[in-house]
Amino acid sequence: MADWKQISGALVRISAGSRTNVWGVNAAGNIYRYTNNDASPWVQIPGALTDIGAASDGTVWGVNSAGNIYRYTGDQESGHWKQISGGLVRISAGSRTNVWGVNAAGNIYRYTNNDANPWVQIPGALTDIGAAADGTVWGVNSAGNIYRYTGDQESGHWKQISGGL
Repeated sequence: MADWKQISGALVRISAGSRTNVWGVNAAGNIYRYTNNDASPWVQIPGALTDIGAASDGTVWGVNSAGNIYRYTGDQESGHWKQISGGLVRISAGSRTNVWGVNAAGNIYRYTNNDANPWVQIPGALTDIGAAADGTVWGVNSAGNIYRYTGDQESGHWKQISGGL
């Protein structure tokens, strides 16, 4: 049976793409990357975000308090944030090619892998979203209903899953 191990620090958002790709944001909007070092577990990354999504392949995306969208480019130690057009309040990165977000109105968007025309709207309304490396996407709406996206990315639909979150 696994036990929870407390890691020092204080975050309000966290995303773990893998054991070695864990990122978080604190209440002040400061961004941190996990170092896998118990003595100094977090390193601050320049920038300010309100939500963050880290993928197993090293991909990291974030949104700031103004709804601006950013993708982290370069390596973890010397990368920088590149702004991508659009506006979101929640973002999740399952992989470089599986990035989804939700805007303030609850509209759902999927990244097209084309920075010139980066987002396609997906039917439905959610308040939070989670994307996985294998293409799986889950969401929660304002009523707490849980949904899983089924089918392919272009012609899928949301299937309600019993329960509430």
